[in-house]
Amino acid sequence: VMVYPHVQWLREAELKHGRVCMLAFVGMIVQSACQIPGLPQEPDWSKTLETMLFESGQVGQLSLLQVAIFTMFAEGRFYPEDSWIGQMKREPGDLGFDPLKWSKRPGFDLKKSQLSELKNGRLAMIGIASIFANHAIPGSVPFLTSFYARKPEQKAAAAGSALCGKTGVPAAQTSKTERRYTTQVILPALQWIKTGLKLGELQATELRAKNLAGVDVLVGKDGSGKLFCVANLCPHIGTPMSEGADVIGDVIVCPLHGSSFKVTTGELIDWCPTPFIIGPLTGFVV
Repeated sequence: VMVYPHVQWLREAELKHGRVCMLAFVGMIVQSACQIPGLPQEPDWSKTLETMLFESGQVGQLSLLQVAIFTMFAEGRFYPEDSWIGQMKREPGDLGFDPLKWSKRPGFDLKKSQLSELKNGRLAMIGIASIFANHAIPGSVPFLTSFYARKPEQKAAAAGSALCGKTGVPAAQTSKTERRYTTQVILPALQWIKTGLKLGELQATELRAKNLAGVDVLVGKDGSGKLFCVANLCPHIGTPMSEGADVIGDVIVCPLHGSSFKVTTGELIDWCPTPFIIGPLTGFVV
């Protein structure tokens, strides 16, 4: 019995991702420590693309174009045709690139080298995932905290002067609960907008979509008949909640991936639980 995708396609994909991640991991670590003089200087990997596109002029833009052209050539020349059904004309990952003829030397163990590359590629994929995790949640990955837990400019501000025994003034720490706007500023600018609905027109758990002052909202009643108003678009990928959302008690459930929120506070109850595997995966990526 043939199962699709074939193992050829899966191994080709694993090797390709492993090679990309090996290059990326080395690039991220080296870039954080040193840069080439005369070229755009950006030690923070998460800002590199923006720097190359908008702040480095033609040097950065042409460099990206060079990478894109090389990638297009490699993907087109070595496209894994028919690997999905197990009929690819070459071995997965074999691009024929061996300019030093290592594989032709006496005693060279090709299988051992292939296994070594596969293991290193898997380790690099875990490493890249760790760097991304530590960037999103500083301090979540051991040994990477000093690299990515704080932005480079924050490190420089907090370092002080080495000649004076680090007597510089530490950078101000912003409280997580600090807010730019207070109720004293916001409330005077608020105004009531009529929805065009009457209270008796809505039944318990019924929803009505409205556009008020250019904002798509959903007016409805919870299970106990209390009136509420929430945004009509799910914060995940913008699915209209009016297209089949369920109201269960004081919780509204998105019709696409099942994300649920309290209608009274907006508190997130569950994030993309359905369908199985696909829902949580899209919720993690997007």
